[in-house]
Amino acid sequence: MTSLAQQLQRLALPQSDRSLLSRDEVASLLFDPKEAATVDRDTAFAIGRTGLEELLGIDPSFEQFEAPLFSQLAKTLERSVQTKAVNKQLDENISLFLIHLSPYFLLKPAQKCLEWLIHR
Repeated sequence: MTSLAQQLQRLALPQSDRSLLSRDEVASLLFDPKEAATVDRDTAFAIGRTGLEELLGIDPSFEQFEAPLFSQLAKTLERSVQTKAVNKQLDENISLFLIHLSPYFLLKPAQKCLEWLIHR
């Protein structure tokens, strides 16, 4: 491999790395690792949205997390190409969500939301 090819390979964005697309096992809260590897982004997002909607029925204050974590924009967001400020804000939103979620952690809707965050 030439020096230029090696440099370009090191600069490749994580989401363009083909080896990441063909993983045999993936971390998951709801599925075993092999089954989780077959779950695509749309399915994981639908699971998370369903969980959020169920949580909203229990506690309407979860609405504050809909836009930053469970919107169509959040679904397509690629952290690796975002600025430090955007990633810091996302980290803060996730931390606040997890704190807010903690009393409901054992409920299935909470686990569905966590599955989306784990998937992403």
